[in-house]
Order: sequence, then C-alpha cells, then structure tokens
Amino acid sequence: MRRRSNMTEVDCFWRLFELESHLFSPTLPQNPTMKNIISAIALLTMLTSCSAQRYVQYQKVNGLEISTKWGQAKDADGVKKDALLLKVENTADQAVTLAMDINLYYEGMLRESGRIEGECIPGLKSRVGKLNGIYFVPENFSSEQLTNSSFNFTLDEIEVEEVEGCED
Repeated sequence: MRRRSNMTEVDCFWRLFELESHLFSPTLPQNPTMKNIISAIALLTMLTSCSAQRYVQYQKVNGLEISTKWGQAKDADGVKKDALLLKVENTADQAVTLAMDINLYYEGMLRESGRIEGECIPGLKSRVGKLNGIYFVPENFSSEQLTNSSFNFTLDEIEVEEVEGCED
C-alpha cells in the first residue's frame, strides 16, 4: 500500500523561505565560504524533501514500469480535482495493453475502487499523467482525506498483454 505524501508545493516554498531566513541569520558564521557551503547543503536537503512531487515507481510488470504521484486533473465534468496520475513506461519493443484495479482505502477499509482497461502503450514509449497518460479521479474523497495518514491506495490485478500496435 502507498500513502500520499503530506508535503505540498506550498509547504516546500514555506520551508525554503524559512531556510533562507535562517541562512542569513547573524548567528551563523560570517565567513562567506562557510555560508556558501551551509547554503548548498541546506538547499540540497530542501530539494530532496520537496521531491514528493515527482513520480514514485510503484511496480514493474512484464516490461512496464508503473509510477504514481498525486496531482490535479479534470473529471468527467471538466472540473479540476485531485487525481492519481500514472506514468507508464513500456521498456519493450512490442506494444501492450494495460488493465488494472485501483483501490483506495481510508482507515483500513476499502472506500472506493475503479478499473482502468484497454490502455495501449506503444513499444519503447511512455504515457505520463494528465498530459497523454492515465489518471484516476477519486469521487468519494476530500482533499483532506487524501492527504491524511489514514489514506492508502493499491494498484491490483495488473494485466499486461502484447498487441500488434496501438490505434491513434
């Protein structure tokens, strides 16, 4: 099971702002070289902690590398909502179709599920997030619930089948 990261872009910006305030504090050494070293280490640490916005590899299945992250996408009515964005990279030469179940849990109980079927990924190509990819917009969760530590999700029954090619 995967948990959604509680770190948002706003949190990252505030942390960077606080870091900048501390870096130029009079209590730090006044040696410019030392300040540069401390600044570089602190910035690297902050960028690492803000990397929650990147795709995280979920699983490799029959030549497909499936990664996930939370972002925003339009629902069926065209309204932007929180969505599970999928990055699916086909590392094989052959086109494949993908099918899978998405299960969303809150407080340990399955609260919502959905199925993605018939998604074709050409050989040596990727489908990424809302741009040209695959995403799932939960209908039964608030943004607060999705960021709560009691929220988890799984991708199950992942099926990959070779096909001749993908229709455009």
